[in-house]
Amino acid sequence: MIRTFPIQTPRLYLRQFMITDISRAYDNWMSDTDVTEFLSWDAHRSREETERTIKNWIISYEYGTMDWCITLKQEPIGSITAVQDFPEKRYCELGYCIGKDHWGKGYMTEAVKAVTSYIFRNTDYSWIQARCDSENHGSRRCLEKSSYKHAADIDLPTPKRNGEVRTFHMMRIDRSDMFRM
Repeated sequence: MIRTFPIQTPRLYLRQFMITDISRAYDNWMSDTDVTEFLSWDAHRSREETERTIKNWIISYEYGTMDWCITLKQEPIGSITAVQDFPEKRYCELGYCIGKDHWGKGYMTEAVKAVTSYIFRNTDYSWIQARCDSENHGSRRCLEKSSYKHAADIDLPTPKRNGEVRTFHMMRIDRSDMFRM
C-alpha cells in the first residue's frame, strides 16, 4: 500500500527516499546540529546512522508511510513526513526539516503546502497537525504561511534534552480550511 507518491511544486520535487540519497542527506541536513536543534532526534554522527534511517524509510513505504525527500534540482535538501499517522482517527501530524543552506527561502513552506494538499486530496483525513518548539520561530512562521492555525500550547518533557519540559505550539489545519483557500 504505497502512499508516498511524487509531488512537483514550482521549485521542488518531493519523492520517496532512495539509497543514493544517503550521502547527500547526511551532508545536507542529517548531521547538522543546527538543523536538529528542535527536532526529536539528534544529529547523525555517521553516514551509517543515516543509511540505517533511510533504509528503514524505504522499507516502510510498503506499509503506507508518507515520507518525502525534498529535492531542489535533484539535490536532496530536506524531508517531510507524517511522523504520527492515525488513519483510523482521520488525522496525522507532520514533521519536517531542511538543510541550513536553504533556510529562509520559502522551500519548506512550499513543501508543507504541497504535502498538506496531497494528504487532503488522497485521504479522508479531517485535519493535520504539526508541533514546533516555542523557540523555533521559523517553523511556526512556516506553518502560519501554510494556513495552519494555533490550536494549543503544550508543555512536554523532551527525552533529547534529558527530560527538560519544553513548550510546544500545536498548529492545525482542517480539511474545510484547506479547500476554502
